[in-house]
Amino acid sequence: MLGEKQFISLLEKLDEGVIITSSEFDIMYANEIAIAYFGEKIVGKPIYNLIRNSEVIDAINESQEINISFPYASSIGKHNLQLHYYQKHENPGIIVINDRTEEEKFQNIRRDLIANVSHELRSPLTSITGFIETLQNEDVSKDQRSRFLSIMQEESNRMNRIISDLLSLSKIEIDMYKELVDEVNVIDQINIAKNALEHRAAESGKMINVVIKGDIPKIKGDADQIVEVFHNLFDNAIKYSNDGSTITAIIDLHLVDTQEYIRATIANDGAGINEEHLPRLTERFYRVDKARSRDIGGTGLGLAIVKHILIRHNANMEITSKINGKTKFIVSFPCG
Repeated sequence: MLGEKQFISLLEKLDEGVIITSSEFDIMYANEIAIAYFGEKIVGKPIYNLIRNSEVIDAINESQEINISFPYASSIGKHNLQLHYYQKHENPGIIVINDRTEEEKFQNIRRDLIANVSHELRSPLTSITGFIETLQNEDVSKDQRSRFLSIMQEESNRMNRIISDLLSLSKIEIDMYKELVDEVNVIDQINIAKNALEHRAAESGKMINVVIKGDIPKIKGDADQIVEVFHNLFDNAIKYSNDGSTITAIIDLHLVDTQEYIRATIANDGAGINEEHLPRLTERFYRVDKARSRDIGGTGLGLAIVKHILIRHNANMEITSKINGKTKFIVSFPCG
């Protein structure tokens, strides 16, 4: 049999909050997790003073078992708590509390993602279906047929890009907590991304210029993912810069307090972005100008991919922009 001290020690090691009430519904014990939710002074107080949820109070009054989720605001923030209460008549009761906040956030993100993906794929699918029905049921000229097939090909390519980016994002999230062990030369990865996109930039008279200042050390990282960061940033700059302009990437070392960073500033001249949009640019499927973004092949996922890769590398990104001026994406990877 467990002694009292052993029993209390066991309760303190649990991942759930635990509250034990007397037969008179006063709190006799709360473990550290429960105290974090409800405060240090809860022991000795009636449970009614703590949880002001009518369903829970009714269950306590009638000595009924209950399992319920409800929102709760505490000194450490707002939570969605799942509470399980059990008490036999005239005996001590036990309340077990689980914090469902992160789980519900994840569920909300998943629902939003499914809704967004459905919306993004519905438009090209509708377009393709409409043209197929037209080609099947109507006599169309050779020129019309060619134009319809060309649009269908564009819409098909758009769906492929969305699916490819979603798969890339999914893989990044799966790898999120894998340890980074490889020594990576960031300059090499930047040049790989640059070389892959130089031809496309040249098609609209644009150039990508990489400027390296100082000796740039290697960092622990995922080489393929770092290439993907700069591929997306260069690709974004090509799409939204003025024809005939130069996209510049300046790589240097930057000291913040005692931490040294490899800083890469990718700058382009273009229409610019209103300040109100800047905080949301890394959201999935967020576009400043949806029509223009789709016309130039954007999926709305490129910067979300960048954000998740940077999180994995403990790196950060700052975005600045001036209307009809320069837009800068400033990426900082910690050294050491």
